[in-house]
Amino acid sequence: MERLTEPVRLRVLFVTTEWPSPWLPTNGTFVREHAYAASTACEVAVVDLDRSRGRSGLVESEPLEGEAFPVWRLRYRRFPRPLSYVAFVAGAFRGFRTARAQGFDPDVVHAHSFLSCAAALLLRAVYRKPVAYTEHWTIFTEENPGRLSRAMTVLARIALERSDVVLPVSEDLRSALAALAPRAAFRVVPNAVDVSLFSPESRSRGGPPRLLTVGLLDTPRKGVDVLLAGLRHLRDAGRARELALDVVGDGGLRAEYEALAARLGLEDVVRFHGLLGKPQIAELMRGSDLFVLGSRYENNPCVVIEAMATGLPVVATAVGGVPEIVDDDTGILAAPLDEVDLGDRIGQALSRLDSFDRGLIARRARERFSRESVGATLAEVYETLVRRR
Repeated sequence: MERLTEPVRLRVLFVTTEWPSPWLPTNGTFVREHAYAASTACEVAVVDLDRSRGRSGLVESEPLEGEAFPVWRLRYRRFPRPLSYVAFVAGAFRGFRTARAQGFDPDVVHAHSFLSCAAALLLRAVYRKPVAYTEHWTIFTEENPGRLSRAMTVLARIALERSDVVLPVSEDLRSALAALAPRAAFRVVPNAVDVSLFSPESRSRGGPPRLLTVGLLDTPRKGVDVLLAGLRHLRDAGRARELALDVVGDGGLRAEYEALAARLGLEDVVRFHGLLGKPQIAELMRGSDLFVLGSRYENNPCVVIEAMATGLPVVATAVGGVPEIVDDDTGILAAPLDEVDLGDRIGQALSRLDSFDRGLIARRARERFSRESVGATLAEVYETLVRRR
C-alpha cells in the first residue's frame, strides 16, 4: 500500500523591530498577529531586533517564552552612528544563525518595517533566501504629518525596490509606497485577528447605548479629542441624552483628554480605562453597541477588525485604509477632522442599531481577516517566492 505523507510546511523567519514586551505590551501586536497567521500554514520563528540598549557586548540574544513558536529578542548596543547600524545588522545575522543552530533553516525571510528589511536583504546576499517585506507604517501617507529623513527615505526605497515582494496591509498604503518606489512588486495582505478570542455572543442587556474606542493616547492620531467634541455635539442636538463611552488606551495625552471631557460636560459619560489586555478588550467589545474611531490617519487598524470580528458595528473617519473595511453593512464612515459629522454619524448609527446584522459583520471579518485566511494568503506568497528561487 502506498504511504501517504503530509505536505512539507515552509519555514519562515520573521525579522522585525517591533514585538510585544513587558515594558511595551502593545508594541508590534500587529506583527505578532501576522506571525500567528503565518504559523497556521507554515513553520515560523521570529527574530526581534530590540532597540532598547543591551547591557554588554555588541548584541545580546534572549529566547522569549510563552509563544507558540521560537522567538529570540536581540538587543543591540546603541553606539553612535554608523556603528549602531553595524550592531543592528549583527543582531539580524546572529538571530539567523541562532535559528539555524536550533534546526530552523528558513526558506523565506519575512521582514516587517523597512529597517528590518534592510537587514533581511543583507541576509539574502549571504544565505540566498528570498525576502518578503510587510510595511505597516503610515509615515508614507499624506495624512500623516510626520516625514522620514532623506537618508531614511533612500533606505525605504531600497527596501521596497529590492525585496522579492512587498506586502502593504492596505490598498491606501500600497498607493503611497508605489509613489515612492513604482517598480516594487506589491501584493496587499491585511492585518489578522484571532477570531477565537474576538468572537460574538448572544446579547440581552439594557441600559444606555455603550460606545467603545481603543488606541494609544501618545499622539493625536486616534482623534479622541474629535470624538469627544462629536459626542458633545450629539448631546447638544438632543439626539442622545444617555450614552456611555469607554476609552481604552494610555499615553501622554490621556490627562489632556480627561480634562477635555470634563470641560465638555462629559465626565458622567466617558470612562478612561488605561491599557487593557486583548481578552479584556474583547469582553468590552462584546458588551458594547458601537465601536467609534475619530482617527486623523490610519492604515489597516487592528482594533476595527477586532471590533468587527465580535460583530460590533463601526463608526469611523474615512482615513487611510478604513474605507476598505467599513461599508454600509458593517458601519458608517464620517468625514475626517469634523466633529459635527462624526457626532451625526454616531447618532445615525445609534438610531438604527437593530438594522446591523452582527452575525454578518463577524462572518465577513472572519472570512477576510482571520489568522487562517491571512495565513493561507501568506503561504501562497511564500510558495511563489520559493518556486522563483
